[in-house]
Amino acid sequence: MKAKGNVKRGISLITLVITIIVVIILAAAVILTLNNNNPVENAKEATFRSDVASINEQLNLYALNELAKNDGTFDITGMNGKVSDYVPGVTQYDSELKVEQGKLVYTGSDTKRSQIVEEIIGKTSTVEVGGLKYNKPNLSYLPSATTKVVKWDASNVETEMEITAADKDSSWYDYAQKKWANIYTNNNGNKAYWVWIPRYAYKIDNPHTTTAEKINIKFLSGTSNVASDGSSIEGYTIHPAFTFGDTQLSGIWVAKYEASSSDSNKVDSSGANFGGGNTTALQVRVLPDVYSWRNIHTGNMQTVSMNMTSSNGSVGTSTNIDTHQMKNIEWGAVAYLCQSQYGQEPWNNPYGDWTAGSYKLKTGYAGASKDSGGLVEGNANLAKYNTTKGVKASTTGNITGVYDMSGGAYEYVASVLNNGNTYIGTYMKAEHVQSNKVKTEYVKYYDVYEPGDEEKEGGAYYGQGGVNLWNSGNAESQNIIRKRLAAATYANFASKKGDALWETSNGNSYYGKYTSGTEDWAWLQDTSRDSASGSQYTRGWNADYMLVGYASLPCLLRGSHFGVGSYAGVFAATSTYGGSDVSFGFRPVLAVGLAL
Repeated sequence: MKAKGNVKRGISLITLVITIIVVIILAAAVILTLNNNNPVENAKEATFRSDVASINEQLNLYALNELAKNDGTFDITGMNGKVSDYVPGVTQYDSELKVEQGKLVYTGSDTKRSQIVEEIIGKTSTVEVGGLKYNKPNLSYLPSATTKVVKWDASNVETEMEITAADKDSSWYDYAQKKWANIYTNNNGNKAYWVWIPRYAYKIDNPHTTTAEKINIKFLSGTSNVASDGSSIEGYTIHPAFTFGDTQLSGIWVAKYEASSSDSNKVDSSGANFGGGNTTALQVRVLPDVYSWRNIHTGNMQTVSMNMTSSNGSVGTSTNIDTHQMKNIEWGAVAYLCQSQYGQEPWNNPYGDWTAGSYKLKTGYAGASKDSGGLVEGNANLAKYNTTKGVKASTTGNITGVYDMSGGAYEYVASVLNNGNTYIGTYMKAEHVQSNKVKTEYVKYYDVYEPGDEEKEGGAYYGQGGVNLWNSGNAESQNIIRKRLAAATYANFASKKGDALWETSNGNSYYGKYTSGTEDWAWLQDTSRDSASGSQYTRGWNADYMLVGYASLPCLLRGSHFGVGSYAGVFAATSTYGGSDVSFGFRPVLAVGLAL
């Protein structure tokens, strides 16, 4: 009996231990679930997220195909029903997902899945503000720790909002009233302001002239080519800035000011300020009232722009986000929007101190008038970005727009005349170039322009030491050749839409010698220009100069600089070689989208 009693007590002890272990396991499982660390649930969520993103993209492709088949008259609001009606073979989600007026809608009872659909679909959906429909600012994937939404009041005072709250609030933008959406990213002290350009299609009634007109704009829905208001886009061009490689974008975030660096007060031995210099060791900042980053060649501009998504960069490491040097078509997207009813031609930024031992260009300034020429540091007529006159230097005429697109520094855009010129290999980002041409896999980061046929045949002058077509004996003959090559290249620009070149000018200038036989060089329009007559620039819209197409200058500058007054502007363009200069700056672009 005694032994038997001991056995009973032994069994009870084992049972107790097992019970405790089971309780611990169950408690751990509950904790894992509550902390969202359950690997099974996480895998299910990841699969659902991936499937929803894929379904959304396929719905957009369906709409695009129907649009193409029906000559741009397809009505997306007629897309209603089961997911499998539009994405064949995908039937597993018919019980919890459906299509309503072309958009994916969650109808199930799982809160988490509803949030996932909202995250993927809701943040890129259209919004109606002031009777105008367009894509609301895409805050998807932007890290909440480094991103804040900026709200400006009537006195140009800035307040900030968390992105989770701002995504459901439209009080910080109103494009019908020329009030564009602003955010900033700030990581490791590197702060950058950005402005939202929603996806749109455009129509220019009289392209290829020097007479400026209001550009017709129709905002598009999501990443589709369907007008947000349901109207036809027949005769309109989908702006190419919203296609990044194989990815369609609902819009782009552009730098609000010309780029500055984490050492913007950097000067050379003479005391001239260049805001950073030719290095990739500094971080990009985008701020008002600071010296812009200049004296850096275009390849390093691309590198530091891409570095904004590094651990030390302004955005910080994140997925589905890309930062890069602004391309020419992205410049064009801002220029066309500001030339429409939703923007305004910006005043010139004249801040440029060229006095002895100094060269100082600051961001976010205006002068006393629209076409003010250069004003030295300290001039009483310099107006800061948040003053009554200062806001006129933005693309909206108010503080919410993009600054420094007229005057300030010349701005390099990621653009190349892909003719094999040795400057391409020397000054562009090394890993993006092979045999002095842009590699196919990196074309999405550049606007690549084809040269004229004579250049393709290898007869043109490429860099130092070349002769061929250029060795014609006298200035007049050389001018004829240069003009012919430049004109052929400019004619090829006609195939590029949305870049504010061919569509917003009626010709080009070429870079050559005066006919007097001197060694003077100038931008010329004709082959018989004498040095006594001086240069003669081709003008684009708003009297902005247009100096493009020269074979030996394969890179492109936009906006002009502080000292040229009415020659500067959003349609100004100049060919150059790609190297660093104390007058040449840049700005980055931030793109957000799945799989970037």
